[in-house]
Amino acid sequence: MMKSGMIEVINPNGSVEMTQSLADSLNHNADTQSLRFHYCKDSPPSIEGFSDGTKAAYHLTELVTQLESDGSSAKGYVVACFDDTGVDAAREVSSKPVIGIGEAAMKCATYLGNSFVVMTTLQRSVPIIKRNIANYGLNAHCAAVIASDIPVLSLDCDPEAYERILEKAQTALSQFHGEVLILGCAGMSHWQKKLQEELGVPVIDGMQAAIAMVGALSGIGLSTSKICSYALPEKKQLAE
Repeated sequence: MMKSGMIEVINPNGSVEMTQSLADSLNHNADTQSLRFHYCKDSPPSIEGFSDGTKAAYHLTELVTQLESDGSSAKGYVVACFDDTGVDAAREVSSKPVIGIGEAAMKCATYLGNSFVVMTTLQRSVPIIKRNIANYGLNAHCAAVIASDIPVLSLDCDPEAYERILEKAQTALSQFHGEVLILGCAGMSHWQKKLQEELGVPVIDGMQAAIAMVGALSGIGLSTSKICSYALPEKKQLAE
């Protein structure tokens, strides 16, 4: 049973400010005494597109590997990027539960309504999220994936960001008959309660959902299967 230890929350990008903002926003929504926050200092400062994601996935995997080699007694890991950057690779290097906030949010949404709308940042993130939705077998539940056209690093500094997201969410929920709104970026976490009150539908923050899932899986003694897909990486030698 893996009931002891903390939950390691890893922001795959290289932004100290965003990582601190995530920690601050969770102060009101989770037991932060059981959370430890990290960021990947050599990653891009934000993850917007395939190239950023590929670079960040490497650094995320290296960080999880380091935490494991240091003898971490963590309950599991939360990957705090809605693209679920590097989740599969992280599952290979740890037997503990590894949950991405995108997958956690989407699967939770199916428990609360028949259809969901994802509100992301830039349009270039839409194809990545749609690909993940298809991979998770959730196409039938996805009403729409909408871009706010606000870059990740502008979410906290653009004074009009919240109102633009609220307006686009209202339009999308009505137009596509969405029953649940999913916040498609960890940087939107601090707006969850306010948006839920104003929109009148469940609003899911993937950070809270993923933390709850890691706690639940660890609490009932479940870990990542090492039989095949997520077996530890093979040790290889360079050819001479």
